[in-house]
Amino acid sequence: MANILPFERPGRPSQLKASIATSLLNLADAYGLYRGLYLHFGHTKGSAVRAIASTPNAQRKYVGLLASSSLVIKALVAHRPFAWSSSELQFASDLESDHVGIAVPVQDYSNGPGLVALVGVDIYAARKAVKEHGPSLSWAATDIHVAALDLLRDARPEAPTRREMECLRMAAEGMTVPMMAEMLDISTRTVEIYLHRVVNKLGGSNKVNAVAIAVSQGLLRCDPSGYGQVEPAS
Repeated sequence: MANILPFERPGRPSQLKASIATSLLNLADAYGLYRGLYLHFGHTKGSAVRAIASTPNAQRKYVGLLASSSLVIKALVAHRPFAWSSSELQFASDLESDHVGIAVPVQDYSNGPGLVALVGVDIYAARKAVKEHGPSLSWAATDIHVAALDLLRDARPEAPTRREMECLRMAAEGMTVPMMAEMLDISTRTVEIYLHRVVNKLGGSNKVNAVAIAVSQGLLRCDPSGYGQVEPAS
């Protein structure tokens, strides 16, 4: 099951997010479908995604369903829109009814790939739309992807503190929570809180993913000597 992460901080409604939801609804309607979703995978290899849906009902009904399906695997390796049917996919749970739609992947290797998924009831109409309007669908999906990345940047939480990064560095070096607590002269509970905060602030799905993000952002630097040492970047 995919871990669905928010695009914005709780309690801070976003005008941009509402605009993206409207764009998804209009895009679906333009091609004879009735729901639109955008999924951003970042560099978490499918374990965690951020999502925006055209309506609250679509958010509840389809985000978790599609994010945990084999549609994601197909989209991550595709470079053009394609029609899909739930009868051709694998899902984490049984479906109450059949679903069809259009998947429009956006392969963004610097920011992480995205996917616009449109949901409808007519597979023939979906296939026709892909055949006749594939480039237009790709351009529209790219516009939504870029807007969503702007929203993600606006929603980025505060930077990790020095102590939080220190705990992450120690975790990267293979130290256990009790070992960190003893070295830093703090309680194990405090170490766990620091680690939880730094993972959330970096947008990671777990400690390993948070270390990878920190290294890619230049917050941690690996020792090139090969001894496995990790240190805060200066």
